[in-house]
Amino acid sequence: MKKKFIVLGSVLSFAPMLAFAQTVCTTNVGTIDWLLCRVGDLLNTVVPVLIALGVVYFIWGVVTYVVAGDEEAKKTGRDRMIYGIIGLVVIVSIWGLVSILKSTFNLSSSNPGTVQVPCIPIPPNVTC
Repeated sequence: MKKKFIVLGSVLSFAPMLAFAQTVCTTNVGTIDWLLCRVGDLLNTVVPVLIALGVVYFIWGVVTYVVAGDEEAKKTGRDRMIYGIIGLVVIVSIWGLVSILKSTFNLSSSNPGTVQVPCIPIPPNVTC
């Protein structure tokens, strides 16, 4: 009975990936824009799962702390809560940093092929 709930829970935890699967990279296969688009799609799929796992780990620590009878079990629950919060902060901060970099360099899957390589115009009338 317990195995059925574990299998059902793991199948349902990946259900949001069906919605993320609709994102299509429209750039040419093999280009750097296509590679960046695919990596972005992968991160958009993985990060919410990691956040959910971090929240579950934190809640597991809270339950362990509340239910625990001895001091060692309370310390284990407290450590799980702290590590869960640290994990969530790291995941969300890296996700935010990637978002800042994408907006700074104008990289988005809805706007492919607009990355311009910086150059130095040598003649006075030439623009890059």
